Amino acid sequence: MMFLWEALLCARTAQIPEQEIRFVHARHGSPCMELSLPCLNQTSLEKEVEVNTYYRFYAIFKDMFPPEPPEFPALLDSLTDAALHMLAQNDIMRGMTREDYHKKLLADEVMRGGFGEAAVKVFCGMDKREQEKLLSGWLNLFRVGSALPVFLDMVHGLIEDSIVYLSRENPDEILLYTVFKKEPKLEQRIAFLADTFLDIRYHVEVFYEYHFGIMDIDETMQTDRIAVC
Repeated sequence: MMFLWEALLCARTAQIPEQEIRFVHARHGSPCMELSLPCLNQTSLEKEVEVNTYYRFYAIFKDMFPPEPPEFPALLDSLTDAALHMLAQNDIMRGMTREDYHKKLLADEVMRGGFGEAAVKVFCGMDKREQEKLLSGWLNLFRVGSALPVFLDMVHGLIEDSIVYLSRENPDEILLYTVFKKEPKLEQRIAFLADTFLDIRYHVEVFYEYHFGIMDIDETMQTDRIAVC
């Protein structure tokens, strides 16, 4: 890590809340680096990070740290921390597309409980790739307003080794098969995707581990391994 924004990204990767990171002015920092870390190639992050405020932000901090001790050191430290947090956020925002920005707003709303407790549990149970996939699908749903194609894309991206069937006799019935055994986390994820991405008229029937039998398809017609549809 060399720059201010890298510290915040490292904190997110380590799941350290941003408010727990405290930036302080480095009085004896290197003039060649923005972050004053104990090790040059350090990849972990302490909760107090020394920053060479003169490296990129000299115009902002040039009059804040005179040689003599400050009159209100606690206030100065708090102002420095707040300013560096804002500058780090500005750095991160500069590299974001509009969609990235909308994803961030959507993720914040999910974590605040705006979509219910189930959404928070499912979202927190996903890795970073899965979260990005879910947020992209959510934004796509807002744009196109067509629920079924987005639901199919979400299932294929977030439920590995799954197959979705649409009933010819009943167009509102969806059959979903996954090779995994039924367990609460997977069951909750599937229910969340159905509630979020499907209209209320659809009914989803889920088959875990054992596929239902289909005539003339030998792989689905195995003794003791057929689910009743």
